[in-house]
Amino acid sequence: MKRLWLACSFAALLVASPAQAASLIGDTVTCEQVGAGSSYSCFTNSAVVGGGREFVVGAAPNPAIGLNFNGGGLRITNISGGFLGLTQTIVSLSDLSKAFTSANLNNSSIIGFTGADVSIQSGVLQLNFANTLWLPNATAFVALDTASAVPEPGTWAMMLLGLGAMGAAMRSRRRQKVSVRYA
Repeated sequence: MKRLWLACSFAALLVASPAQAASLIGDTVTCEQVGAGSSYSCFTNSAVVGGGREFVVGAAPNPAIGLNFNGGGLRITNISGGFLGLTQTIVSLSDLSKAFTSANLNNSSIIGFTGADVSIQSGVLQLNFANTLWLPNATAFVALDTASAVPEPGTWAMMLLGLGAMGAAMRSRRRQKVSVRYA
């Protein structure tokens, strides 16, 4: 019986696989300035998400804002080395994975840049930097969230195996005869 449980446990471990979190690594993302009147634009139109900064936004030839996708989000940084005052700049990052359903602004030190200035819809992340003031080295982090998923079959198999093992352990303990002796 123990061998059977051991074999079942091993089989369930082989079937169970880790859940795949939504990630942008390896995806090609497009950057563009939206709206009229801004002198700031993306220096490159598209980039493959990986290690390092994917996009630089600014007035040519001076880079001002760095956009770096990393584990589950986007880090926005003032890379100009000085103060920035943006009046009409809106940046759109498209071709993001459709698995991302919401974007939340966390840890922003950019004055005037709030959660209302960040939106995601159908794989397009929009950042509204209009009327913002950036101190040197100002940063913000936008967390990209995914929809909650249904558990994978391997997860269900592991749960059922664990419940079965607990039931078998309880049943085997019930069969043991306990005798009490008084001195």
